[in-house]
Amino acid sequence: MSVEPERAGKLFRSILKAEVSASDLSFSEDCLEKLARHYDLLVKWNPAVRLVGSTDPRIVARRHTLESLVLASHVPRPDGTLLDIGSGNGFPAIPLKCALPSLAVTMMEPMLKKSVFLETAISEMGLTGTRVLRERVDSAGDLTSHGRWDAITMRAVAVVPLVMATAPETLAPGGRILFMVGQAGLDQVRTLTLPPLRIVELVQLPRRSASWLVSVGLS
Repeated sequence: MSVEPERAGKLFRSILKAEVSASDLSFSEDCLEKLARHYDLLVKWNPAVRLVGSTDPRIVARRHTLESLVLASHVPRPDGTLLDIGSGNGFPAIPLKCALPSLAVTMMEPMLKKSVFLETAISEMGLTGTRVLRERVDSAGDLTSHGRWDAITMRAVAVVPLVMATAPETLAPGGRILFMVGQAGLDQVRTLTLPPLRIVELVQLPRRSASWLVSVGLS
């Protein structure tokens, strides 16, 4: 669907509010306005950087923003620390920061253009307590060198085995790894969840028949 940017922005706002209400979620108007600004930036940057497959406001609101917001109630400490691995377009980290403004968010993104987009979004959206690490995750040291986190989020990235293997060194007490995965990813997480790890929660994401939020913690 091709829509003028201004009309697309208004449509995104309307769809997101309706989807949030229908999902029995509740967020402040400031949060929703910031999310609309994130969408506007995606529309502006996507032709040059290819952040999402489609900027259709219906797809972004339902498949990206809403699914990210679902994670908010599963972050163990709303005023804690969160590492998002492979942030790219800012999902789920930016919606989580909007929903939980006291959360200290670090977005790890190795690609220059995408990291610049994230830094621009942080600045233009006024997201304090948020930073970008322009780093790859190729070895255990790439994760363990940054200390421990209350939450680690991942969305369709290839380093699931490494993140699971380093969880005892990267999760704070009571911390969680929050995976957003399809069926193949769910099967992989289940296979890799060995003591001292355990699956704490398994939640089907809204409007998606084969996508889940998997929360993994330490026994």
